[in-house]
Amino acid sequence: MFSWKEFQKSKTILSQDSSYKELVGQHHVTIRPVNLIRWVEMAKDDLGFLTLVEIAGADLAGVDKSEFGFELTYHLLNMGNHQRLNIHVIFDLQEIVPSIVNLFSNSDWMEREQGEALGIKFSRPLKALLLPKKQTKFPLRKLANTDHWPVDEQEPLPQIKTNPNKSEAPYAEEAFVWRKYDVFTPSTFGMFDWMVCYDPINVVDTKMNIGFHHQGLEKILEKKDWQHVLQLVDKIHVGAAPTYGIAWAKNLEDLLRIKLPERAQAIRIVVLELARIAEHFTVMHELTFALELEEHRLLINCREKIYELMEKYCGRRQGLSIAQIGGVKQDLPHGWIIEYQSVCEIVLKTLRTIHRSLVSQSKFREQLNGGAVSAQMVLEWGISGPAMRASGLNFDLRKSQPFYFYQDIDFDIPVGINGTAYDRYLIRYEEIFQSFRIITQVIDNLPLGEILSADFDKDFFGLQNYLASMPIPQAWQYTGIESPNGEAGFLVMFNESVNPYRVKIKTPSLPLVQALTHFVSGIREEQLRPYLASLGIRQFELDR
Repeated sequence: MFSWKEFQKSKTILSQDSSYKELVGQHHVTIRPVNLIRWVEMAKDDLGFLTLVEIAGADLAGVDKSEFGFELTYHLLNMGNHQRLNIHVIFDLQEIVPSIVNLFSNSDWMEREQGEALGIKFSRPLKALLLPKKQTKFPLRKLANTDHWPVDEQEPLPQIKTNPNKSEAPYAEEAFVWRKYDVFTPSTFGMFDWMVCYDPINVVDTKMNIGFHHQGLEKILEKKDWQHVLQLVDKIHVGAAPTYGIAWAKNLEDLLRIKLPERAQAIRIVVLELARIAEHFTVMHELTFALELEEHRLLINCREKIYELMEKYCGRRQGLSIAQIGGVKQDLPHGWIIEYQSVCEIVLKTLRTIHRSLVSQSKFREQLNGGAVSAQMVLEWGISGPAMRASGLNFDLRKSQPFYFYQDIDFDIPVGINGTAYDRYLIRYEEIFQSFRIITQVIDNLPLGEILSADFDKDFFGLQNYLASMPIPQAWQYTGIESPNGEAGFLVMFNESVNPYRVKIKTPSLPLVQALTHFVSGIREEQLRPYLASLGIRQFELDR
């Protein structure tokens, strides 16, 4: 749980630097590249900021008061007392930024992403992550020209090393076999190119290429106003659409200190938990379908019941365009609560029957046991959500830093032991019950009143004028919420305007793919697909 007392202790230490400032309950420090390693070491070793959440770079060409051309923001999390520290590194393009990959393993892809998107030079060679290897256009620069991209050649399978001295025993690696699964192979669910090395039975190594669905969403969002962004971010994860829309609205509301009506907070909690239930059913369906079990039909039917509730509320099955700055767009319709109670009873009864059937099958248990991951591993690679809790870490943003009135709701956070796919299935199964438990408590105590703050009950132009009149700091603002698959949110730079200057999307899928080798190490080829399904990786959460 977030503690202001602990926050003040850290503030006392950090405020010894003259550049320190506090904004919306988060620490901010601005430094130069030469001091980066020292600050990161102190934050990690002395202050307990053990999780690197995100690295976001920005071209400061449009910032009048800036003395430097670029900025990198390192967003760190202390999971013990839920404090957040933003280390802002300001520099010019000719300067080299020290790499922190030796301190945070998951910074590898983050540095590669910022290097290829902005042309930032780090103190180590960087391989391409999302963009072509020979590109020199750096799309996230403000004056970038992104026409005529080069095309990469297809990467060959890695070569197996052999012992040239035939009088000696062969290397153990000579028995290894590399196999390639492209985006058309069922094992990858169409998300990335995947090269897997076997020994020759169990997985020992993997390599992937994730740059197949790059639409430049972060670049697109920079050119939109806050209202357009609200409509676009729902499509990052359509299966749980309200998650990103509410996260974006909450980002602005936190920055502007907007207080939502209690009824709007309650409805947001209801739709967030419905989206969680629907996504968990989708993952469980994909898992059982990959194992060729007939229960997948019942699971997809349960998900459809949840989508029908969403449709009766907002007119769209996935819950698109529910959030609005200052509240929600619609109130719960007449008869919706009675419909929910009927669906809740049917779905929970069906889910218990499905669960008993699945756990009684040896095929289900055996195929999902193996490839255990430790709590230390998920912490090192910045994993969140069910995949983290399945490894034994008890951390959930709804408990550690409750938003709206989650702190007044009685619910439990299920935690696993071994970190296998079977643990992840059990976590999702139990979280469905807990989400229904949350929704039922909220509905039983549903507040009366408005669904939209009075200051935001205006037409589009009136709202634009109202927001333009509000003082907006020139600063970074991060807001994250607990999505069905982990922490999701936005690290946004505002330049004295409510329209974003730079948007960095935080999704749970990118860390999962980066650490995928650890999740599948030691399993057999026929287990690849169900193991990948159990992680809940989503295609467009890999986009940037």
